[in-house]
Amino acid sequence: MKKVLTVILILSSIIFLCACSEESLSVEIAETGADAVVQGADDFSTSSVGENGVLRLKDNHLMYFDYSTQKDYVICSRANCKHNDESCSGWYGSVHGAKGLAEYDGRLYCFIYDEDDYTLKLVRMERDGSERKVISKISCGDSTPGTWNLRQDATEIYYAGGKALIILGWIYNPIDESEEELETQQCVAINLKTGDITEVTEKDKEDVRCNIDAVSKDYCIVNLSGESEKLLSEKAFYKKFESGDFDNNKNIKNAENPYEAYYMNYSAEIPKWYKFVLFDLNKNETSVLEEGNLEKAIDENGEYYADFQPFYISGIYGEYVIIETFKETNIADEGVRGVSENKVYKWDFKNNKKELILDIDNGYVFDAGGLEAGVVVDENKLLYLKRKSGMKADYYSYNLDTGEEKKLYEAERNVPYRIAGETEDSFIYYTSTDEKKLMYMMKKSDYYKGDFDKSIRLKALDEEF
Repeated sequence: MKKVLTVILILSSIIFLCACSEESLSVEIAETGADAVVQGADDFSTSSVGENGVLRLKDNHLMYFDYSTQKDYVICSRANCKHNDESCSGWYGSVHGAKGLAEYDGRLYCFIYDEDDYTLKLVRMERDGSERKVISKISCGDSTPGTWNLRQDATEIYYAGGKALIILGWIYNPIDESEEELETQQCVAINLKTGDITEVTEKDKEDVRCNIDAVSKDYCIVNLSGESEKLLSEKAFYKKFESGDFDNNKNIKNAENPYEAYYMNYSAEIPKWYKFVLFDLNKNETSVLEEGNLEKAIDENGEYYADFQPFYISGIYGEYVIIETFKETNIADEGVRGVSENKVYKWDFKNNKKELILDIDNGYVFDAGGLEAGVVVDENKLLYLKRKSGMKADYYSYNLDTGEEKKLYEAERNVPYRIAGETEDSFIYYTSTDEKKLMYMMKKSDYYKGDFDKSIRLKALDEEF
């Protein structure tokens, strides 16, 4: 027994030493300006790419990967720090983790869950990790009937126009059995100087899905969607089911899972709506860009398979919004359904004028912008492909200033070189296997030539699926 205990103690010591072996920050994190648009890193798969390195969240630490040294650092400047408690600026203890780590306008920001007072805190610190300070709090709720609880999975965090933009997920706690538990999402903006919180979209007792579609230094566009009619909750369904309301519907009555059969049967029939909301970051004002009903997509066999918006917002370029429309068909040599036609427009939203700039047949613009809320790269370019035989494709760029289309290179058709971020002269990109993302860095000039042999491998940034 003593031998077993000794082994356990040794293993525990090794694990502890490994956990504390992360190196303190000894390199400089580059500074962006107030006009920058920065996406925050999360603790799953999104990193925040900067000029000198990459910010990310890893094993309860705020981390910085430096390009020149090819090393990870904990964002802490204290000598001999063990990086394992709240005395360390680069450590967080919440089991629900942290979100939105980024450098913006010379400071570091991150959202951290505090399980002691049930709040989501926006923390600010200097670029060396010093002067860590809470600048704003959002209550997570306490499950009191008639109130809201914050889901601890906030996603899509951006910093722009002096504000933090975040999508929050909420759960409503029913007052009694006459009400139902429901989930909704909303977007809020937090002033990085004052900590004041602005509700970009409302938090209603309605199942609303919310995404940030585009961000610039001046604007944020939020995409809202929901159902015009409400399906029965599982509890309400079984009350009607047991009362015989569905006896005439044999597909539901005889189903192994009646509620699932009900949901599949009726969800396709319920109309769904969308709304694009524009938030002016300078004026702190919200307006509706466009709203309407989603279109039901029918395949070649007459079967419903999805709901589509009439167009999709892909980014903001100056005073224009980049929007796209798609046509989908079965791609014969791929054996799957895919985009066969892709039209791209510049939308002067102030005057409601749309200008067609790309009409891509048998191809599409791919999401290469580094930011999830945008497809523009290298300040003014869109990247797209046109399919060729043999599972190959020609890759192109489009200059938004000049209107010039330029063929770049030929490569595999499945967009093997997806851009995850960029510096002034380089792209951070990845290729994928079944198990992980493989990360690389290369000069933009080499990328445009398709000269991927000149890439630098960033193995420390690989992400397992």
